[in-house]
Amino acid sequence: MSSRQTDKAAADRYDLVVYGGSPAGIGAAVAAAREGLRVLLAEPLGRVGGMVTGGLCRTDIGRPETVGGIFREFMSRVVRYYGQHFGAESEQVEDCRGGERFEPHVALAVLTEMLQEAGVAVGLRRTVAGAEVGEGELRAVELSGPDGRARVAAPIFVDASYEGDLLASAGARYCTGREARDEYDEEFAGHLFWDPGRGRATEHGTGEGDNRIQAYCFRMTVTDDSARLVPIEKPASYSPDRYELLAKYLAGGPRRLKDVLLMGKLPNRKWDVNNWGFCWQSMDFIEGNSGYVEGTWEQRREIAQRHREYQWGLLYFLQNDRSVPSELREEVGRFGLCSDEFTKGGGWPKQLYVREARRLVGRYLFTERDARQDLHKSDTVAVGSYPLDSHATQWYRIGQATPAPEGFFMCSVQPYEIPYRCLLPASLTNLLVPVCLSATHAGYGTLRMEPVMMNLGMVCGTAAALARDAGGELQRLAVSELQAKLEARGQIIRAA
Repeated sequence: MSSRQTDKAAADRYDLVVYGGSPAGIGAAVAAAREGLRVLLAEPLGRVGGMVTGGLCRTDIGRPETVGGIFREFMSRVVRYYGQHFGAESEQVEDCRGGERFEPHVALAVLTEMLQEAGVAVGLRRTVAGAEVGEGELRAVELSGPDGRARVAAPIFVDASYEGDLLASAGARYCTGREARDEYDEEFAGHLFWDPGRGRATEHGTGEGDNRIQAYCFRMTVTDDSARLVPIEKPASYSPDRYELLAKYLAGGPRRLKDVLLMGKLPNRKWDVNNWGFCWQSMDFIEGNSGYVEGTWEQRREIAQRHREYQWGLLYFLQNDRSVPSELREEVGRFGLCSDEFTKGGGWPKQLYVREARRLVGRYLFTERDARQDLHKSDTVAVGSYPLDSHATQWYRIGQATPAPEGFFMCSVQPYEIPYRCLLPASLTNLLVPVCLSATHAGYGTLRMEPVMMNLGMVCGTAAALARDAGGELQRLAVSELQAKLEARGQIIRAA
């Protein structure tokens, strides 16, 4: 069955409509299409794959033995790709580390192949313009695209977007920001400072809840290969003053590249660049995402552009400013953007790393306790193992001290089980939510990684097929049947 990847959704009736071409959306669409469902995958941007094709190429995987399902298949296909193109014993195969690390264009090729093989219809540059709801059911969605608006209907929908726009349009209950520490008895909830030495919150945090969202950034791909290196030129909006905190940090002692940026090596002399949380000012544009979650797409594009300008300027600062030690300038100066990645953006990715946005308030609320104590669930459908992890939410002064990033934490967990109920809104019978799923801010800190999300997408596609065959609501599925089908397809659903 051939793919129908197009910029026009030709039909208005599907067995399943998936909104959001994230790995979770691809997991849902492919799993359902393999069960014979007619599937539309609608993606707001012009490229499928979300962060996995948008620069997050050093996978945040937690414990490898907990990752099965469709993300494990993706990893296997990455290894196969490098083996076919460079040889089974090649450096590229070694550097991909079993499929955990990859170049963005390779991830795009692999995920596109999976969609094509399954016969999923893909509509790019499609955003939610409205939703038709009646008697507790989402009946149709209006999608806006380059050729106007189209109404698409289906018995089941999946919101696999990073922002949760479909669930919001459909009237599902959701929250944003941070719960107070005492609301669910969560150590890492609310306003806090984290002590990395003791692995716990410090006395300086108030624990109060607020509306703040952890920081976003672009996950950049850079290279030191002169044959395809695009230099970091001075951006038009550049001002060294905005990196004053970084200059103070660098003046505090000998600093090297590893003290400023988190660099993950990829195949073919490329690196994934991420924020380094222990540096006062790194890739995260702290407080720069204000207004993003509830903003229009035009407002979101403006916010994304401000993130791009901030990170661009930070790299230029590190490579050129005389306050930066010469050794560090030389280290960072080796790198530039890649001429063979994100070619339409001059080497800059389009997908902003929306680490957190809306969170569903569903039939089960996953809290910090579910990742640290109550590890087993009767309706488990996947396993997670990445630490509880949040990036900073704001700059905050303690007395007269230099402003410090507030809201960052990281705490290791044991493998834990994720209940099916987290994917289900309380008020809608035919919507599944694998990305903006039901969790507190602290609990979401471990769920929000792409391997978990893609495998939860697989759960959604499999559940949609079972619901179609049984003629029933998603909430009334025989969970044992869903679990059996998932395990038969390689999903890990039990925490040891």
